[in-house]
Amino acid sequence: MNNKSLHTLFQLTVKSDAPEFIIYSSKLSERLNYTCQFIFESILNCKCSITDNKQLFKNSSAFKISYSTHSEKEIINISPYDLLFKAGVDESYKPKGTTKNGALYFHMSDSSCDLGYDIFASVFYFISRYEEWQPFEADKHGRFELQQSILFKDKQYLKPVVNSWIEELKQALLKFYPSLKFPQKKFQYISTIDVDNLYAYKNKGASRTLGAIAKDILTFKFGNLSRRLKVLKGKIKDPFDVYDELSDLSKKTTTPLFYFFLQRSGTEHDRTIAPSSSAFKEVFEKLNKNGVEFGLHPSYETVNNDELLKQEFDIIRNNSGSAIQISRQHYLRFTIKTTPKQLIANGVMADFSIGFAAGAGYRAGTFTPFYYYDLEKEKVTELLMVPFAVMDGVYFIYSNTGVEQAERQMLELAEEAKRLNGIFVTVFHERTFDEALYPGFGGLYRKLQAI
Repeated sequence: MNNKSLHTLFQLTVKSDAPEFIIYSSKLSERLNYTCQFIFESILNCKCSITDNKQLFKNSSAFKISYSTHSEKEIINISPYDLLFKAGVDESYKPKGTTKNGALYFHMSDSSCDLGYDIFASVFYFISRYEEWQPFEADKHGRFELQQSILFKDKQYLKPVVNSWIEELKQALLKFYPSLKFPQKKFQYISTIDVDNLYAYKNKGASRTLGAIAKDILTFKFGNLSRRLKVLKGKIKDPFDVYDELSDLSKKTTTPLFYFFLQRSGTEHDRTIAPSSSAFKEVFEKLNKNGVEFGLHPSYETVNNDELLKQEFDIIRNNSGSAIQISRQHYLRFTIKTTPKQLIANGVMADFSIGFAAGAGYRAGTFTPFYYYDLEKEKVTELLMVPFAVMDGVYFIYSNTGVEQAERQMLELAEEAKRLNGIFVTVFHERTFDEALYPGFGGLYRKLQAI
């Protein structure tokens, strides 16, 4: 999968006949360019240019927006907050939120602003992940979790607030410009599977298998022992061997499917089979033959180890014969200041780590993929960040929630994305489809294919 196909899948492409906008700002900045590209190109699929030349702005035939303290007649006026014209990170800065009709807003403006707030500064704060560049209290795995989010209050993280703001801007523009016709988008469900352990019982090696059998006996887990022996004798299928089934389901329902494979074993947090096992090559060959996309699931310690990350990319590329260019961090161990740079250095074009481990919701306030913005260099990069809305472990690792409640919340999140013609990305794991471990969750996954 290349950048063009990713843009097509995520509906980020701007066609040649798309409406064109011109934005006037007395100041120009890389932050403003980045934000406007996300709003107008990635979400609204329109052309966009920014100028500080008043005459050029006045003479342009494009649809106009003024981002200035001086309001203009008969066009949309947005009064700027200074966030987009600063450099670096103000560690103490936290924008104050204002709730109106159940919706949350930041960077409120005076009455001369048609929207009542600076949408550009607000969007930038979220898609730059500004709050993750600031000091925060990490969890035990070093992660930015939902309790640290500025959206935590009133559970605003469950809403794609950024997309909702842009929808408001879209409706305001339609009122100002009756001839304006925005390109149409469609709702898209995208499935992603993290493979932490290729198989439950197969291909573990003699010593590991014998140790597991002994443990089953000593802990009186005779049901597990019986199932293990049946798998090893070839009488039943390994419960984690879901690759053909899920790939076939993806084809049948035309649901885009991405796998992410762990390529390290023998540590406290990395427990897959040996990456050198021929079993990986067999699975990769099947997925390549079926046209299924897959990438690396960088192991727990790679977040602090550049050489280990490179080794794992080398392993999966050699085993698969593919130029692996997508990834999602194991345990979602993702550090905004360093992880993207590690991935870029290893040829990654899209990362799928932006989401919460301990709860559902939108870590960046959006379901739309966005490019990583380096606040140290004040520069947009070519690494596409793909947010997900919910992970299966939220319900059986971080809370004792039944499958019925999980289904309700997932469908509610999907409806939010549908309302805005967006994308809904979920994260499941290979073990989730084992009915003996997590009854009902495999069925829930299959239900989601029909949304």
